[in-house]
Amino acid sequence: MASAASVAPAVAASRSFSFTAAAYPSPSRTLRPAALSGGVRNQQRPSTASACLQPPTASHGAATRLYVRGLSFRTTEENLRSAFEKFGQLTEVHLVMYRVEKRPRGFAFVSYAVEEEAKSAMEGMHGKFLDGRVIFVEVAKQRPGL
Repeated sequence: MASAASVAPAVAASRSFSFTAAAYPSPSRTLRPAALSGGVRNQQRPSTASACLQPPTASHGAATRLYVRGLSFRTTEENLRSAFEKFGQLTEVHLVMYRVEKRPRGFAFVSYAVEEEAKSAMEGMHGKFLDGRVIFVEVAKQRPGL
């Protein structure tokens, strides 16, 4: 009978199991002490306030078409034309509209006859207020496939 009593705990121990959590960090997320990381999150990223208000540079030669974003929904083509024509001769003002609601989508394209006029307009209007909103002006990119 002594042998049966010694076998029962071994069987019970082999049938039960438990989970233990390992203290290993996952490979996608490693924890660093505050002293190594500088104690400040996103230290490498520049401030968005100063980064957004710097005018972008022209990357290619024919930079006469500008992309204007951040427009108010009250902005009209006439408001846009009057704001941008003081920098030079405009060849196109295209305020992009929603088809169904017939209201502006909040961005537009402005084209100039001369590249220097477009560059001065980009530098002069980037980060300025138009109809109560801060607008951002950059060189329009060519759509691939068109």
